[in-house]
Amino acid sequence: MARLILLLHRYLGIGLGALMVMWCLSGVVMMYVGYPALDEGARLAHLEPLAWAGCCRWAESRVEPPDADGAQVEMLGGRPVLFLAAEQLRPIDLRSGEKIDGISAGLAAGVAKRFGAPARRGAVRLLGLIDHDQWTVSGEFNDVRPLYRFALGDAAGTQLYVSSISGRAVQATTARERFWNWLGAIPHWLYFTELRRHAWLWSQVLIYSSLLGCFLAGVGIYLGVRQMLAQPAGHFSPYAGFNLWHHLAGLLFGIFALTWVLSGLLSMNPWGWLEGAGGGAQSARIHGAPLTLPALGAALQSLADAKPESVAVESVPLDGKPYFIATSAGGARQRFDAGGRTAPLNGQELKFLAKTLGAPAPDGPELLDIEDAFYFSHHRQLVPLPVYRVIAASGTRYYLDPLSGMLRAKFDAQAQAYRWLHEGLHRLDFAAPLRARPQWDALMLLLMGGVTAVCVTGVCLGYRRLTRRAGSLQAAKW
Repeated sequence: MARLILLLHRYLGIGLGALMVMWCLSGVVMMYVGYPALDEGARLAHLEPLAWAGCCRWAESRVEPPDADGAQVEMLGGRPVLFLAAEQLRPIDLRSGEKIDGISAGLAAGVAKRFGAPARRGAVRLLGLIDHDQWTVSGEFNDVRPLYRFALGDAAGTQLYVSSISGRAVQATTARERFWNWLGAIPHWLYFTELRRHAWLWSQVLIYSSLLGCFLAGVGIYLGVRQMLAQPAGHFSPYAGFNLWHHLAGLLFGIFALTWVLSGLLSMNPWGWLEGAGGGAQSARIHGAPLTLPALGAALQSLADAKPESVAVESVPLDGKPYFIATSAGGARQRFDAGGRTAPLNGQELKFLAKTLGAPAPDGPELLDIEDAFYFSHHRQLVPLPVYRVIAASGTRYYLDPLSGMLRAKFDAQAQAYRWLHEGLHRLDFAAPLRARPQWDALMLLLMGGVTAVCVTGVCLGYRRLTRRAGSLQAAKW
């Protein structure tokens, strides 16, 4: 049996070792360059200030009522437009009252020019209308395809993607991000366009390659410890040369190879193991009854009369009552009621939120101005503060926007386990002092270097075995 296990480890390592080396090296790149994404705050910062003149109307017979996801108002091509979730992100012109079916290249170019520096807006260039590419292949873009792709003509080599459905900017990449992601996230996640387009196939390839990686690492740890224990006193290995280096590196760093591959597997939530319930049901209870079109129209008209300085307005109903968040280009936010008056959350509303989310005490949510073990930033991935926290009697944790009361994050038992088993093991993110730089970089690079040594020596041994076998067969043939 030991001989069989050794052969399994050897030949599986020949087939999988190069992939694991690639995972290690690309993981180092990902420590410093993440996958491109257009931050919502950056998108809002490039919108025109809302011009309320002539607002707000629509042909009710031709517009679907808003649902629990509410409505958003922003500018598009010099006119205020309304987005309703029921309309699948097709904007409604709030001056003419008609839906805008399709965004022209000229209108999209106007959106792109606002992302460029004022002196360089003439350099914005349309690169084409695409369905998908390497940076827009995931399913999150499905509802807004096809996409206009623009080069902004700046020193960073920025390319911007604008939806031909909504007219919104949905993705942005720089030349630096595009280069380093080919050495980082793309090989690390096997995120190659033609594979990632087929979401089910891509997930299965990742899941089963990770399972094989877990088996390879686990068997290697078993064999390494078994060989060490079998040695006489004063010796720990029967090997020499590359075999010795592989044995020694495996004894020291094999457990990290196993935990990294295992936590990478868990990031895919295979077979729903750690897939939480999500916060849809709680959000619906917080919202209450959906807004009607007449109520929405009246509230927007009151806001138009109040003329808040903002680039976007979003409806955030609470307990069936219409409220709105107005956001400025600088990120400042205000809450308004249906009459256009400022309306910060009050004590009664906070108690309603706590009761709705199942808090055991009658008091309102706890206001946090520091991160905790579940709601925290990890380097480039920042969470906004302050935040309200509600811990339900079941142990589920809810984090709420302090201005609107809307749900930002939910951690039930599965999501809490995911936090420790993926984010803890995969990024060594167990506590704030551990993830602080530069100590996090030093620890990760040390361990990543050790695991890379395990994988590289294994690949070299496998290659040497194959070439030796090929030489023997060639000699036998002659």
